[in-house]
Amino acid sequence: MVEISFEIVELDSQTYHPLVMAEFAGLEEHWWVIDSGASKSVFDISLIDHFAYDENESVMATGLGKEVVETCSGIITEFKIGGINFGSLKVALVHFDHINDEYAKFSKKKIVGLIGCDFLYSRKAILDFEYKLLKLFQC
Repeated sequence: MVEISFEIVELDSQTYHPLVMAEFAGLEEHWWVIDSGASKSVFDISLIDHFAYDENESVMATGLGKEVVETCSGIITEFKIGGINFGSLKVALVHFDHINDEYAKFSKKKIVGLIGCDFLYSRKAILDFEYKLLKLFQC
């Protein structure tokens, strides 16, 4: 089991998001939101140098209270957090402008994506909020 430190950002009163530092060449101070409510991991489509399109798959995505939209699918070939390379990560690709606009109101952190349940479940993730640790099994 590996342990990766995360930070908590409070966007509104009593609204908390756990964030872990993203690790990509040329991207400093960018963050992933750890989102156990997201069924799939999602990545910012504008960061085209950091993923490859998966031409064989389209993804249907929805958010709470939103209508279903078709998105592109991509693959991050080296998904790294906490200095550990977890291999490739399949992601839905969406624009993160609106998310980063919201974060800018409360924090200077830039968000690259959401780490969803697809990754968290496959690694038997444990979110330890007391110690701010994401605990993952390396399969």
